[in-house]
Amino acid sequence: MEILFRRDQSKGATGNVKFKLWSKIELDENEAQAVKHYAFDDAVLIDSWQPELIRNSIYIGLAVSVAVFAMVSALLNFEVGLFFGLLAGCGVGYIYYDKNRETIFVKDLLHGRYFDCASVIELARKEAWLETITGFLRQVMESAKHWDGTEARPIEVLPKAEAKRLIIKGL
Repeated sequence: MEILFRRDQSKGATGNVKFKLWSKIELDENEAQAVKHYAFDDAVLIDSWQPELIRNSIYIGLAVSVAVFAMVSALLNFEVGLFFGLLAGCGVGYIYYDKNRETIFVKDLLHGRYFDCASVIELARKEAWLETITGFLRQVMESAKHWDGTEARPIEVLPKAEAKRLIIKGL
């Protein structure tokens, strides 16, 4: 398994510098078979709850819905305007969410994904984060080769004081 990175920077509309990171993992034949066999492509590598992104996606979707509804219903009729307004709003809201989400699936990196970064420091952190989590994925894929069958693991009796601490703390 290899992870590929491509870095880019450009000037934004306001003159500030924008950084972009592209990343993709490349698999050999055995790794590709393991991904297919265990459905790793749908697995979440990095999970992130972003309520502000969800809220902004809804607002953008609603704004597009209203604008498209107003234009299409003025040209055609109410029902067609409502249909295209909802369709456009949901589509634009989803695209905005998908482009800006921090949750990363294995399939994102299998196909390659761009990440917008506010600074070169954020770009370096994202790169290190992706490299670390891809290393984790590699080890999980390697351990998956040994998942078939039954494995016995002995559970030892703890001393009384340690057992009591474990019970109280819950782990």
